[in-house]
Amino acid sequence: MAPANIPSQLHRATFRIAAVSFWGLGCIVLASSYIGTDLAVNYLVEWVVTALACAAGVVCWVVPWSQIPANRFLPVVFGGLVMITVGVFATGGTHSHLPVLYLVALVFTASMLEFRVALAVLAFSTSAAILPLLVQGWNSAYVRSLIVLAVSMAVCVFTPALVRKALREENQLAKRRRLELEESYLATIAALAAALDAKDRHTEAHSRETAALARAVGSRLGLDDEALRFLEFGALLHDIGKIGIPGYVLNKPGPLDDEEAAIMREHPVIGERIVASVPFLSRICPIVRAEHERWDGHGYPDGLKAEAIPIEARVIHACDAFQAMSSDRPYRRARPREWILKEIAAQAGQQFDPRVAEALLTVIASGEVAVTGTAERAAHPDKRPPEAHAWTQHLDAIQQLGARLANIGGVPEICETIGQAITTLLPYDQCRIYLLEDDGRTLSPVYFSDSRRSEYEGVTAETLAIQVGQGITGWVAETKQGALVADAERHPKAVHIPSTTESDESMLAVPVIFEDNLIGVIVNVKVGLHQYSGDHLRLLTILANQAAVSISNARLIERLAASARTDPLTGLSNRRAFEQALEDRLGAAFAEPFSVIMLDVDGLKQVNDARGHAAGDAVLKRVASVLTAHLRQADVVTRWGGDEFVLLMPGTDQVGAVSLARRVGGTLRDADDPAGAISVSIGTASFPADGTSADGLLAAADRSMYIDKRQRVA
Repeated sequence: MAPANIPSQLHRATFRIAAVSFWGLGCIVLASSYIGTDLAVNYLVEWVVTALACAAGVVCWVVPWSQIPANRFLPVVFGGLVMITVGVFATGGTHSHLPVLYLVALVFTASMLEFRVALAVLAFSTSAAILPLLVQGWNSAYVRSLIVLAVSMAVCVFTPALVRKALREENQLAKRRRLELEESYLATIAALAAALDAKDRHTEAHSRETAALARAVGSRLGLDDEALRFLEFGALLHDIGKIGIPGYVLNKPGPLDDEEAAIMREHPVIGERIVASVPFLSRICPIVRAEHERWDGHGYPDGLKAEAIPIEARVIHACDAFQAMSSDRPYRRARPREWILKEIAAQAGQQFDPRVAEALLTVIASGEVAVTGTAERAAHPDKRPPEAHAWTQHLDAIQQLGARLANIGGVPEICETIGQAITTLLPYDQCRIYLLEDDGRTLSPVYFSDSRRSEYEGVTAETLAIQVGQGITGWVAETKQGALVADAERHPKAVHIPSTTESDESMLAVPVIFEDNLIGVIVNVKVGLHQYSGDHLRLLTILANQAAVSISNARLIERLAASARTDPLTGLSNRRAFEQALEDRLGAAFAEPFSVIMLDVDGLKQVNDARGHAAGDAVLKRVASVLTAHLRQADVVTRWGGDEFVLLMPGTDQVGAVSLARRVGGTLRDADDPAGAISVSIGTASFPADGTSADGLLAAADRSMYIDKRQRVA
């Protein structure tokens, strides 16, 4: 018989309650047998039964029942029923006060064991309770008590069964929900792994193979299923912190310098912070943080040693090293299998936990986990990949950058995208992109990256602004030649940026030029001397050329869009822009009152004939200037065509429109103005009084204008 689905803690508590029940009831039953006189009690048997009950209590208390199948406890249950039966006969049979103890035993059995066991105990107890009637004869009082007892026992059997069924359904529902939650957590892990894959194309395969190795090694070390599961999660995400490492460090095709190595060593701490944000993964936070700790205490980030390192981190560290040595890296090729196995064995007790190293070698020898990139070949010295490989990676990135820029129309967004690409491909402490202002002299920063160094904490857009010819940046703009500066602080052209500390600094600066016209300057700086090479300058020049094309195209599109809505002579909005503004105003959900003013310059043709078109153009510009001076920011003034102008004035009623028309007309007719008096005819129309459509309002304003013209002629 299978044990009931009860936690082991409940098993222990239940059996200890059973022990106390045996002791307490045995003593109480014995004591109650001495109450009263003329009792048909066999005291010798009662003492024997009490002793057996105490012994049964000791068995319940001492034996580790939580580790033993429940069916092994059945002899104790039926032994207790036999003792109750003997006690009933010893205390008078049909006159005994002990049959109620059958109910106690049944309740205990029904609450702990399965329903069919409780039914068996019910049948046994009922049969045992009937025995006194068969032996001593009919007793009405005993029969009445027996009927009540039997019904009570039946209720006590079925009630726990129904409760257990409800609990089982609740447990199944909770299990389904837990599985759904775990699936969402696994989806989170998959998303994190995908994010890491986007940062480093080699990392996902590395993490998957490391996870498979780690699970096999953990199994050989005797870790339970739960620990193995989180060990696998930890191995999948042990490199997740590399998301926060700059691309030029992560994919550098050569050994890292001291500063770059320090940056790389931050990734376990970054990974711990990322993983800590997912509650389900909180258990693997110390694993991710300690994955690069060494057995001898010379690892990072905390210098943990030996058993102070979590066992899961020790396993992942060894498996990570094996897989890394088995794979091609940007700075070396994969090692042969034989060489790797010797290295793992040699580092046992130094870099690796000896037990973990032994288990890893056993797993590899058994072939139960396949690791790619370990083809047998003779050992060869490490060599730096050819420069062509690094440039191929850069060209891939530049191609992807071009695809992104094709979908960006704004100049600020283009500069930010270019800046982000530069900080991925080049060493930097700060990247700055300057654009030349309309005055042709001022270079203003439109993008500068967040500084990772205290030396640049005081940098702002105001402190970075500089004039052409001033400092290294202005010098590059003036000469239109790129510069690689090994010591920017002591360069003859150097100008110190206010609110920043003086320090050794290297600089790359290249002009952004399109068709020999200066657009701006891109600057990359890094603390330290001689941080850049000619290759870095060439790469930044390529990116600057791409920026020049994208910025010029964006500005051209902006100019074309503006010219499509602007009158080239007066600089006012054109007819198309006015019609769009009028339609927008009429189509508003809650259209407010507004007015339209139409103005016609009287005698413009005579001016053109008598004094030439230049004079006529001057008149139109004068009218445009006066109209602009009299309008608010929300008003729209338009050259409608030829000698006509139209104004749209939101929130202005008929009275306000007429008042403005008179002021404008009076200003233009001023004979003392250097341009001379200009005669105009003006008409007004208001929404909704004079019309509710664009055509209706314009027609009303036109009629009003010609009435004014006829009156003026008359």
